[in-house]
Amino acid sequence: MSGFINTENMPIRTIVIGVLTSLAVMLAVMCAICGVMQFISSIPYHLLPYILLIADAVGVFCGGYIAAALNKSRGLILGLIIGFLVFIIVFAAGLSTGESVGLITFLRLAVLAIFGMLGGIKGVNKKEKIHIK
Repeated sequence: MSGFINTENMPIRTIVIGVLTSLAVMLAVMCAICGVMQFISSIPYHLLPYILLIADAVGVFCGGYIAAALNKSRGLILGLIIGFLVFIIVFAAGLSTGESVGLITFLRLAVLAIFGMLGGIKGVNKKEKIHIK
């Protein structure tokens, strides 16, 4: 079992690309949400963590999809790994800003793991492009 992560079926490069894609998409979605919130001032403050959880889920789904599409196998495991790594990064960033551990933290872990796995499954099962001659 040694060398499980850095084998032909699961290269570390694919995981890094998936995590970076997840973080980039999360940033883009969060910027879009902030832009929308500039025009809608009636959003209650207590809904903000759940709105940002949606951005996290979209980002991790995209990261799992890209990583599994690049690897072409083991989408479920790749998505789970990417979801967990992104959770660790988001959790560490939250702790560094003084965020407390609560119910939303465990909800974020579950959502990121599930959406990462769903993205991985979708990425493995994607249709190949049709080339028209």
